[in-house]
Amino acid sequence: MELRTFHDVIYGKLNGQLYVFESTWETFRPITSVGWNGKQFQATSDFTSNLFDEYYGFGSKEMYLQCKQLIETTELGDSIVIKDSVQFWRWYGETNVKWWKDRPVVFTNECVSRDTLSWRRCVSYLEDRCKTLRKPYKGRLTRRLVPK
Repeated sequence: MELRTFHDVIYGKLNGQLYVFESTWETFRPITSVGWNGKQFQATSDFTSNLFDEYYGFGSKEMYLQCKQLIETTELGDSIVIKDSVQFWRWYGETNVKWWKDRPVVFTNECVSRDTLSWRRCVSYLEDRCKTLRKPYKGRLTRRLVPK
């Protein structure tokens, strides 16, 4: 299994399936994608819709047993740290990337706010800087004549 750490969360990929290590469950859990939810990056899963399901979070008994087997055979210390969100999405093959102001982002759902305040929160969470012109244009000078 390939392991990557993105914002202090360990993710794994095996045979095209993406997993997240849940420290509270002490096992891996299958997920469908990782995206911005307005405050932080969050894993989304199709297996958490029915709270009373016997295999909540796993979907089936076979997936539950596979995740238990993965935790026994995988060394969590071998994880490679990824800081860049774009590099992380390329690693697991995300195709639902949208352009947001000055950077590509994957949103967890359509209800996530896409206003400027949320964008600033995302840039701050990534510990990055905005990639646009930071100084306002003053007057009728060309940019090369603007004093620095």
